[in-house]
Amino acid sequence: MARKQPQRLTRARKTPMSRPRLASGVIGGILVGLCALWFGWLLLHQLGGPALPPLPVIGFLPTPTSNAQFAALTAEGITLGHTDQTPTVSQQQALQIASQLEPDAASLSKSSSAQYVLLNYPNKSTPAAHANFNGVPSWLVVYQKIPLKSAAASVDPTPSSRTSYDVYVFLDANSGKELFVVQV
Repeated sequence: MARKQPQRLTRARKTPMSRPRLASGVIGGILVGLCALWFGWLLLHQLGGPALPPLPVIGFLPTPTSNAQFAALTAEGITLGHTDQTPTVSQQQALQIASQLEPDAASLSKSSSAQYVLLNYPNKSTPAAHANFNGVPSWLVVYQKIPLKSAAASVDPTPSSRTSYDVYVFLDANSGKELFVVQV
């Protein structure tokens, strides 16, 4: 006869979670929470939600907002709007037309860019200093950091603290005609 072996009953031991495992769980939870916040911010920002500040990205400078970038235009009474319409003149054509209209600015500037905007520039003076622009689809071509030529000391004995200036060229987005130019 075969002998029965005694069965040993083992009890599941409840061991406390090891510290490295606990720490990695906490860190993982924090990372998942941050990802959820970032994803929520992205959705709000893309869907046109409330005006939210851009998130800083390590290693990159924040992009200037339109208010900071175009403060000189706002001081002149020029405001810019956004549109989803498609312009007749392409961005590349706008840059080419502007470079033909302002060759010095185009060749000497450190950077250039073009934005499709709705131009608002009401005429508030009498007699009319310029046409009244209200919601005009336009290309704004910006030439930045154009070196300022220093005047001879005999003409201007006080040296200027400014070393560069910017040129803003506004083009009609349908015809490509120059609307006006602002130099700041």
